[in-house]
Amino acid sequence: MKVLNQENTGELDKRTMKFLGISSFQLMEKAVYALYRQLKDTVKDVDRPFVILAGSGNNGGDGIGLARLLSEDGHIVELYYCDYAQPTDENSKMRSKLPRMKYLTESTIHSESDFPNLPNNSIVIDAIFGNGINRPLSGLWLHLVKHVNSHSESVTVISIDIPSGLHPDSWYGTEAVKADFTFTIGQPKKSFFYSESGEYTGEWDIVDIGLSYSETKDLHTNLFYVTKALVQSSVNLKRKKFSHKGIYGHALLINGSYGKMGAAILAARSSLRSGVGLLTCHVPKIGYPIMQISVPEAMVSVDDHDYYFHSCIDTQKYSAIGIGSGIDHRSGVEEALLYILKQSKKPLVLDADALNIIASKEDWIQAIPADSIITPHPGEFRRLFGSWESDEEKLNIQLTISKEHHIYIVLKGAHTSISTPDGRIFFNSTGNPGMATPGSGDTLTGILTSFRAQGIPPLAACLTGVYLHGMAGDLASKDKGEISLISSDIIDYLGSAFQDTFGY
Repeated sequence: MKVLNQENTGELDKRTMKFLGISSFQLMEKAVYALYRQLKDTVKDVDRPFVILAGSGNNGGDGIGLARLLSEDGHIVELYYCDYAQPTDENSKMRSKLPRMKYLTESTIHSESDFPNLPNNSIVIDAIFGNGINRPLSGLWLHLVKHVNSHSESVTVISIDIPSGLHPDSWYGTEAVKADFTFTIGQPKKSFFYSESGEYTGEWDIVDIGLSYSETKDLHTNLFYVTKALVQSSVNLKRKKFSHKGIYGHALLINGSYGKMGAAILAARSSLRSGVGLLTCHVPKIGYPIMQISVPEAMVSVDDHDYYFHSCIDTQKYSAIGIGSGIDHRSGVEEALLYILKQSKKPLVLDADALNIIASKEDWIQAIPADSIITPHPGEFRRLFGSWESDEEKLNIQLTISKEHHIYIVLKGAHTSISTPDGRIFFNSTGNPGMATPGSGDTLTGILTSFRAQGIPPLAACLTGVYLHGMAGDLASKDKGEISLISSDIIDYLGSAFQDTFGY
């Protein structure tokens, strides 16, 4: 799914209306009914008073339409007009359709004295400013937003399309409505993927109003949202009847050291669960019995050193190599890693300590082979490439590095971002905060290495691996809860994630 900018979002609306042969008001009506269904699905206890804040644009028209449907359905609704400009034609028409009934009251905000009383447990619908905002809030409307936010502990706030005050593309760094839920229309906004915006968007869902995505073909964007449909179109993992393990690749995982063999185990188990044909784990001598007992399906290659990765090993017989989880930073590890970077001709997945070593060495980033996958978390990314002032700047750095060094960067976090050498960024749609747990990154390394060993191209491996990793975490959290989720749970639910995504 494309993530469109502010200008292209408006263009898509126009193209959809032309394609479907409908007016702007008819498209608004489609949005209102879809938003109403989303409201009923999201907020189970809707027998509460509603306070709707409706601006003078088309976003406000959506809010007015919701006021109509809610009041017709017997809900108590207080509708407040926030007329910062002359109402659009669609907004005015939506006002004219409002029913005259006891459940609905209408007021207009002219000054702070007109601000609504927000009863405890009420549902506040924010439809003041939408996607078209082009400057930070100020004056009366800034004070209104602060008034709403001051009641955030006692009311439920739902923003229509985007919280009022947020820009869809950029981070203003100023006040915006702090929503519990955001019902965004058609596709997510770029700013939804910034950590700074998280406290404002709350939980957000895409509301389908029938926009014609066939009309987006020539609308340029380098930003995409990773959905199940995208993953399904990226790779075919269906196995043939007469297939055998020899055709699904031979992965090499170089992970673990004294006291950190758990990282090697997690990466190995997730690699096997992701369908690799053969797996060899290269570990220090201390890890040999641990791996043989913990992961009997894997073969074990033993390093010359007792406690950590030290040997310059031949990698030619392997299909792909994953390296870094728990390998430590001691003398000899750096030389052995550099040997892999310079000598290996096979696809590489670099994580954890491998990235920390590279970050500590000037110009070692130059040694990473083209088309490699690196999987830093934000701390490792900062050590590698420097600091940033905002998530928008961080994404720009990520994209620049991918293009300059022709590597794929999987920057882990909420909505993990995948940057490509051709200048695209993909934001993941799966995963949850429970996955912020030790070893979660090791499991992802195992999955990605497995896919690369199976011959899956780097972008498809990243999209599929990150999506399935997050989906497994989501399925695990439903049974275990987010707080109790551990990395082994992610591996245990990988099979269910494959079935949910591909049906096999």
